Amino acid sequence: MNAGRPRFRIDSLFGLTSLTIALTLLAFSLIAASATNYLVVLPMAKRSAEDLAAEVATAAVALQWLPTSERDQFGEQLLHDHGIVVTDRLPDSSPLPSNELPYFREALAKHSLHEFSILTGHGNSQIWVDIHSGANEYWLGFDNGRLGTNPPLALVLALGGGALLTLSVSLFVVRRITRHLNRLSMAARELGQGRTPAKVPTTGPVEISALADTFNHMSANLQRMAENRTVMIAGLSHDLRTPLTRLHLAVEMLDENADRELLARIRRNLAAMNNLISEFLLFSRGMERVNPVRLQLWEILESLILDLEADGVDVRLNRCDNPATYIADREVLERILLNLLKNAVQYGHGAPVEVDLHCSDDGGVVEIMDRGPGIPPDEVESAFLPFQRLEAGQRLRASGSGLGLAIARQLADRHGWTIELVPREGGGTIARVVLPPMH
Repeated sequence: MNAGRPRFRIDSLFGLTSLTIALTLLAFSLIAASATNYLVVLPMAKRSAEDLAAEVATAAVALQWLPTSERDQFGEQLLHDHGIVVTDRLPDSSPLPSNELPYFREALAKHSLHEFSILTGHGNSQIWVDIHSGANEYWLGFDNGRLGTNPPLALVLALGGGALLTLSVSLFVVRRITRHLNRLSMAARELGQGRTPAKVPTTGPVEISALADTFNHMSANLQRMAENRTVMIAGLSHDLRTPLTRLHLAVEMLDENADRELLARIRRNLAAMNNLISEFLLFSRGMERVNPVRLQLWEILESLILDLEADGVDVRLNRCDNPATYIADREVLERILLNLLKNAVQYGHGAPVEVDLHCSDDGGVVEIMDRGPGIPPDEVESAFLPFQRLEAGQRLRASGSGLGLAIARQLADRHGWTIELVPREGGGTIARVVLPPMH
């Protein structure tokens, strides 16, 4: 199964770092914009309004005292030097609301221009001030941009562009780091499931590179230890089976007049010892070979149940209506289900064992239910330990090898499946195997 591309999560390292950087940059931008606005933009706007108001007031006074013959020449000079247009005709405009251009209005009032009106031309490109010069009425116009009524675009571009660039670079760096950590996390997950992960690339920052190198060495050491353990167990298995074979031959060669009941007990003990060695060898090797094929889950369960029923065991299968197709290693899945079935039969006190199969597009769930004494919740994990025996009154493993659940859990973990032991309503235990969706 493929892990797929990791989704963005706010509680991940990348998500938390992204959120922190974004909020920090937002706070920085707000503080910088506020400080710049109150310390730079507003003083400059007031100063610009006062300078322009002074020019308008000076022009109004000059127009009031200049002879009529010189006013046209003065208007041309005013346009050339200060960009102020003088006209005695009402331009195509509309009154400007009283709440706009407050600094300019205050500055005009300071220059004793109390009776004036301000209009704006169509398109808001021109500002017109109505002044009275004796019996004449004049309009002084200037470009709207002289008062800085437009937003401070330079400030917005500087802060917004800088924040966006900083955020992009920061997220790029964080993404690179989290990508290396994700690789390590996936490799550690594989190692925890008993598989041998691919060598993690030792790239990126020095700390990440050192961590990856350490992980690779640890993985290689564990692999060597597992191989050495397998070789050792195989040797011990061979050495133990040799004297067991001799004992078996010796039993078969005993005189026919020997105690038949004693011989039967010896044969059962020898078979149990051989079975114990086989299961322990399987537990040590962990069935490393994987051969996934397309399976019908209910067919596998039906086959296992038929074998158990041949031995006189009452097992009932409640299969789902869906085809229950799943891709997995048949031998591994059969081993897990058989171990759980045998465990339920052994500790079910002779009551029928029920098997439910739930299947959907989200995977499959197999529930094996018995009517045994059950397992206390605080001892569930102990039941999966090799050779673990629970307290008296619970599931005593006197006749078993004590490896059935341990082998099932180890194989399930290695293939990304889940095994749960939960209490059954009315008494007993439910062994639940969860098969996640196929990718």
